[in-house]
Amino acid sequence: MTEAYIGLLVLWPLVAGLACLVLRGPTARSALVLATGVALAAGGLALASQAPFTANPGFMASATAIHIAQAAAFLLPAFFLFKGLQEKHLLVIVFALAQLALAATGEFYLPAAAAAQNAVVVDGLSLALMLVVCFAGSLICFFALPYMKHHEEHLKLPVSRQPGFFLVMLAFLGLMNGLALSNDMRLFAMFYESTTLCSFLLIGHDRTAEAKQSAMRALWMNSLGGVLLHGGIILIQKQYGLADIQAIVTPTLWAGASLLPLALIAAAGCVKAAQMPFQGWLLGAMVAPTPVSALLHSSTMVKVGVFVALRLAPVLQGTTTGKVLCLVGAFTFFATSAMAMGQSNAKKILAYSTMANLGLIIACAGIGTPVAIAAGIVLLVIHAATKGLLFLCVGDMEQAIGSRDLEDLRGMISKTPTTALAATAGAMAMILPPLGMLVGKWAALEAAAASPVAMVFMALGSALGVVCWVRFAGTLMGGKSVGVQPAHTSVLSTGPILAMLAGAVGLGMAAPWLNALLLPAELANPFAGGWGLMPPMFVLAMVAWIIGMKALSRQGNATLAAPYIGGLPSNEAGSYVGPLGRNWILSEGNPYAPEIFGESQWTKIAGALGALLLLALLGGAII
Repeated sequence: MTEAYIGLLVLWPLVAGLACLVLRGPTARSALVLATGVALAAGGLALASQAPFTANPGFMASATAIHIAQAAAFLLPAFFLFKGLQEKHLLVIVFALAQLALAATGEFYLPAAAAAQNAVVVDGLSLALMLVVCFAGSLICFFALPYMKHHEEHLKLPVSRQPGFFLVMLAFLGLMNGLALSNDMRLFAMFYESTTLCSFLLIGHDRTAEAKQSAMRALWMNSLGGVLLHGGIILIQKQYGLADIQAIVTPTLWAGASLLPLALIAAAGCVKAAQMPFQGWLLGAMVAPTPVSALLHSSTMVKVGVFVALRLAPVLQGTTTGKVLCLVGAFTFFATSAMAMGQSNAKKILAYSTMANLGLIIACAGIGTPVAIAAGIVLLVIHAATKGLLFLCVGDMEQAIGSRDLEDLRGMISKTPTTALAATAGAMAMILPPLGMLVGKWAALEAAAASPVAMVFMALGSALGVVCWVRFAGTLMGGKSVGVQPAHTSVLSTGPILAMLAGAVGLGMAAPWLNALLLPAELANPFAGGWGLMPPMFVLAMVAWIIGMKALSRQGNATLAAPYIGGLPSNEAGSYVGPLGRNWILSEGNPYAPEIFGESQWTKIAGALGALLLLALLGGAII
């Protein structure tokens, strides 16, 4: 049955996506998407009940599967090259050619790598990513059904593009499951590059000039990541003749050897996870429909980068490469937390926060100790649920009022009360006990005790995150819109939001126990790492949460009082006559020092420092 479950998780979404393309009616499409989500959830739980284990399903362990992966190493870069030539994009062309050259080197000029002993390995890390895909990914696809209908009505499209959209969305879930479960580097690389293709197609889905530009930016940056990944694979193939990931991440294999191959692969993970200075592709992706932002760039695709880093973590512990990788992640955590402060676009706030928390996980991977790896996996799972929730909430509120600007979302408690309360809970889950993001950050700080510089970056980033999320939640609850009626919502809109909220809260409450399950037996204390005082704190914090959310839920019924204005009435609406007879426009806002935290001030400097750290990551492995 194990092989059947693996086949269900990897192959069924591809079949269902193709069926969406053929059966173009909305009823059949909805049925296929819902059935796929249920099947993935059931298959994921069934597989989790048998973990940890290894397997060799025929469709992943056969010679045919390896041949397909080898063909994909040429076909995918060839497609990227075609798009680069079509759009006259030099960077896409250069990196696609580099990938083709590396593929040819590995195929024709080096001895073939030995086959992996086990095609599939399911451990705590692969299980975490697989469950994120099956549950968070499925809920996002459910949410996309009513969202895309409304989205296309707004765009006034003569012909629906939803069949192709859901083909890529569902196929992406299967490809991500394949990536999470693969233990053969050749198959892993195929799935890795396939996610780049899916990202490119989905970011450019709306076919506007901005969408095309953002899609090409994502393509060249992720193609660079592909070059780094394949470069590392080629060096490993040349040096050891291995493709077995479990064998490659054995510390004894690298005793006294250069870690350059692993540094290249870790750098590829940093690109995929949008670490500085590669944050641009993730920011550009925010032009895509909200389900794309939630699926690819919050809950799942960017998790590929941290998944790669965490997979390498046992080898990196105590090495120069690991220490520099820790600094790369910690610096990104700080810098992007700062840039989130100066944003007014709600999706950009979520994007920068995503990069920040991925940086924290990258830092845990660089530390490489069992405690740090466990903290990184806990953060991976809980961040996916919490940030997926926030993206869905922002998308729902955007469709209700036609704007994603945070100031326009002021007082959304009266317009979309369920969504606004869920978004507030999600924002608070990012920073407050008893939920798991704070617990994960606590564990990460303890794990980083030997790196004072990384600890300072983590502490500063955490402080900035608190201010950012308090601002976010306070804006949603800070006023009452005048003369509005609650927006109509669909069960397929509110259902995934509430399910994601339940997941974020439930997983957050279980964070210490999840951590214990991921630690070695000798460290498997549910309150390891100084968490012994957490249970009573959890109870008190949960009571405070319940009381606070109950009080906030009444905000939508509050009477809105007119503000007192220290001036004279004006004939112009929304203004008053102030000092020196000047006419002043009445406005409310909550900017947080954009002159200090604005993108223009930070992008160049932080990007340059991030680039230097990544170069140091590669240079440190060579020296």
